[in-house]
Amino acid sequence: MLTREPLLHSATVTRQIDYGHGYYVLEFDCPDLAASIGVGQFVNLRVRNDYSPLLRRPFSVFDVLIDRANNPSGISLLYHIVGAGTGLMAKMKEGEKVSLNGPLGKPFPWPTDDKAAIYMVGGGIGTAPFLLQAKRWMKEAPGREYVFIAGGRSDHDLKYMTHFSPLTKQGLNLMLTTEDGSVGFRGRVTDPLRGELQARAKKKLTSAVYCCGPTPMMAAVSALCEEFDVTCMASLESVMACGYGVCNGCVCAIDDATKEKGWRYAKTCIEGTCFDARKIQWKKISV
Repeated sequence: MLTREPLLHSATVTRQIDYGHGYYVLEFDCPDLAASIGVGQFVNLRVRNDYSPLLRRPFSVFDVLIDRANNPSGISLLYHIVGAGTGLMAKMKEGEKVSLNGPLGKPFPWPTDDKAAIYMVGGGIGTAPFLLQAKRWMKEAPGREYVFIAGGRSDHDLKYMTHFSPLTKQGLNLMLTTEDGSVGFRGRVTDPLRGELQARAKKKLTSAVYCCGPTPMMAAVSALCEEFDVTCMASLESVMACGYGVCNGCVCAIDDATKEKGWRYAKTCIEGTCFDARKIQWKKISV
């Protein structure tokens, strides 16, 4: 069992990789946390020890790092500078101590169809959960087909895709899309996904889709999957101040036939972050 109750961990920064245009991968030494992370789980990071800013920042675990003895030794986080918190993260140096809370959220569930091809669809920084998912699942179920469709506005948003290169040599089908066509397919992630799902439907082959990214993108992926009657799981990018169901800041509206209104608010941090996309009331989620 990879998961357990969330704990506070003292971690040490071991490397900061700058991919330009505000994109970074930050690596930490934290063996206990690394050994307990499941696919799709996240951590809450205190970006500065003087509590300014006060709230922790939630990040999907990008990768679990392995030492020379093949034991989990640390984790890495993919992030993009968008505000004060991530701006402070970019200034973190090797040897700096930070506080991490995790593992948080539930691991991604396997599809019930053991023959379904796995499609991972990420937009922007929403690509973060899929490196660990691809690594773990390709090892645990090598007989499946695995496809990762990653999208950005331009090639500047996808420089860190080099982390996926070893997996492409092991069978991962990596498809890049950019709105300006500077790398990969010109367009959005739904364009190649439509072609893939259509081709498999004609051959009567099953698929399962996992998506993460901006809300409009995930809503579009969900609608496309519904069109082809394909299961879609969406990992929501909610703001999670506490990470364990106390603050209620991360709630999302999901269908629930047991409720009088036919829906209820779910706490993304403890019931998700991954939900059946067909049950999400997308119009009630703020962009």
